[in-house]
Amino acid sequence: MEEQLLLIGHGNRKLRYSEIITYRIAQLHTRFNAQSTRILQTVSDISLAQWRILTVVNSSDNVTHTKISTISKIDKGQISRAVKSLIKDGYLETEHDDVDHRKSYLRLTPRAQDLLNKTLPLMQRRHDVLTESLSDDQRRVLFDAFDTLDNLTELTEFAD
Repeated sequence: MEEQLLLIGHGNRKLRYSEIITYRIAQLHTRFNAQSTRILQTVSDISLAQWRILTVVNSSDNVTHTKISTISKIDKGQISRAVKSLIKDGYLETEHDDVDHRKSYLRLTPRAQDLLNKTLPLMQRRHDVLTESLSDDQRRVLFDAFDTLDNLTELTEFAD
């Protein structure tokens, strides 16, 4: 039998880690990221963060570092390091704005497009399997719960 980990809180209140929403989400997030990484490693040598950046550049025009951060919610420092590596490895190139020379846009290279042609079908099939494993009602409840929790992420006052 698996040992139940308990969080001992205020007033000796005991909570099972398996029943703490943020813990469960973090664990699931970690396992899904590991799964994505394993899938990508079957056909490429790029990281999950790099792949996500390539997909953002692929799906939008005039992509800047800021736009990647806004769309993907990836940390700006991580984006900067990943983009630098993707440029060095021949997956991305930059194009400077004609008006504002401080601004540059990211473009996919043919090498990146070839990579996406291999990886997107795999990741889309993974998405389909996850989606199809839930009923319509389960998906609706799940996404409603995500929206509710997302709205609570700005809350910082929890005093009695």
